[in-house]
Amino acid sequence: MDNTQLITILTIGLPLIGAGVGYLIKSQLEKKKELNNELSKQRREIYQNFVNLIIDIFANTKFKKNSSDQNLKQLYEFYKKYVLFASPNVIKAFSDYFQHLYDQDKKEDLKLHLSLITKIMFEMRKDIGLENKGLGENGEMLMRALITDFDKIYKK
Repeated sequence: MDNTQLITILTIGLPLIGAGVGYLIKSQLEKKKELNNELSKQRREIYQNFVNLIIDIFANTKFKKNSSDQNLKQLYEFYKKYVLFASPNVIKAFSDYFQHLYDQDKKEDLKLHLSLITKIMFEMRKDIGLENKGLGENGEMLMRALITDFDKIYKK
């Protein structure tokens, strides 16, 4: 094989190899993008369920409806779904909140309790790409519309 034949083979072969590699890379990137889109869709639905649950809990409290057992059951149902789709930061925030609920020896600190709840929603918003600027360190402002004495609680 002389140099002319080698150059001809390389001239034809290298672009074909490059095109094949490019196609494989593009295919992988598209699959990853499709998976991320589906994951984002799942997260949004699951996160919306959590927000609905929290707002319902506050509404029930406001109207003196006691359904804490049902609320806890719904939180566990939420946990079953989110554990597969949530980001590590959301899982950590949710776990921190549950650890706070489990620790019955602590004196009830409403500000801490609310901060732990809002931290979950703050991380959820961050996870789906929403801006959190101006919502407080842990997203405390997310609950301001639901709590009548919010300003008193957070001035402590």
